[in-house]
Amino acid sequence: MKKRHIFLFINLILLVFLPTNIRAFAQKISTGNINLIITYNNNTIDPNVEKLITDLGGQVTSKIPELGTSEVKCSPECIEKIKSYATVESISPNPVIKIHELKVIPFNESGKIDNTDEADLFNYYQWDIKEVTDNGKSFLEESGNHNVVVGILDTGVNTTHPDLKKNFLGGKNFVPKNFENDSTETGDTNDIEDRVGHGTLVAGTIAGNGRIKGVAPNTGFKSYRIFNKDNDTTDSIAASAIVNAVNDNVKVLNLSFGGFFIKGKCIFKDPKTQKIYNFKGNNASCLLYKKAIRYAEKHGVTVVASVGNEGIDCSKSQNIVNYVNNEFKDQGLKYAGEGIELPGEAKNVITVSASKRDDTIASYSNYGQNVIDIAAPGGELVDINNINNPQNIYNLCLSSYLNNSYFFTEGTSLAAPKVSAVAALIISKYGNIKPKEVAKIIYKSAVSINTQNSREYFGHGVINAYNALAK
Repeated sequence: MKKRHIFLFINLILLVFLPTNIRAFAQKISTGNINLIITYNNNTIDPNVEKLITDLGGQVTSKIPELGTSEVKCSPECIEKIKSYATVESISPNPVIKIHELKVIPFNESGKIDNTDEADLFNYYQWDIKEVTDNGKSFLEESGNHNVVVGILDTGVNTTHPDLKKNFLGGKNFVPKNFENDSTETGDTNDIEDRVGHGTLVAGTIAGNGRIKGVAPNTGFKSYRIFNKDNDTTDSIAASAIVNAVNDNVKVLNLSFGGFFIKGKCIFKDPKTQKIYNFKGNNASCLLYKKAIRYAEKHGVTVVASVGNEGIDCSKSQNIVNYVNNEFKDQGLKYAGEGIELPGEAKNVITVSASKRDDTIASYSNYGQNVIDIAAPGGELVDINNINNPQNIYNLCLSSYLNNSYFFTEGTSLAAPKVSAVAALIISKYGNIKPKEVAKIIYKSAVSINTQNSREYFGHGVINAYNALAK
């Protein structure tokens, strides 16, 4: 499911002079530390700022040189001193954020299903993949290869799943050692095993090839684990994974996560000191995603993102601001400014909403005029009070899951990978074309939905792999 990503992200007005004596600011500060993202002008990290932070008792916890960004841990009182450097572009808190727990229903083997048959579950249950592939006709046009690789930034993958092994090409773990005091996180970059199931569901939707089928059943994929077992991550972790995946020469990035940001003002009372901080200026996390997506696009990588599952009209900024303020009304936070959804609303991202089996919009899917680019099947329970009814369950999407199993689920997180898969197939068939050309083919080949306000719910229409490949 789509990650709810609502937190204190406020913008800072930066002072434009350098301190004449860095050491003059380097007294130790004993108040509680917070995590911050710092972006630098000209994409160049300033070592003087990093030295200032360490001299004040803080630490630089990570950095992304390609984006001119660093993550630091320091006292809130360091903020004014960091701001005084002209090289600093923006600062924002970098709190831990969560992906929502999945609404998943295990697939219960039935005697009528011959589990020795290739694609038996595809034939019986995967209405969503059949819709996108025109009952599998697109497989005959193009099914993908391992030269065009999809990078999946998610919770990892069930590395031994029999339906994924053919196309699994490795990956990397970005969850740091002891992240959120989790001793099971060793920081081993090879540890990409899925603890949650979300990433495995996404992988099967793209490149499943066995009892289930993905939209691109012969396409290679790499897994970049950015969430721990409790569904926690940070934006700096996500951005670092984007850069690494691009450097690994993936051709498509699937981002089945995202959230709400406020570009504007916020008043924050430090719960430890009761001191009030009034942050202003550009949002460092917004800039971070903007830089990361620009880096991907510059290197010819098509980026696809889900729009989210809050049922909100994301074209109405105040809806997002109200949503955020409601979430934080008991924490002494008050926001004002422009509310946006990222990474979906970043430039050069294909933003995906979720449709149901009857080609109407899923009730949980976010939407919005000039926000949604394309829709794809995400499924939805028709009757949440009758969850054990098989006909009800079959309106969900079936995919691979933990422990070599299969689960039904719903969400924009299951819609986005269908678009990522089609993007990979387009590149496989037509050559190494630019992301804008990939998007153009996707939009022109979509199935139009001729209903009132269809543009704000479906964008250019519902994704169709066969139309995109058979032209």
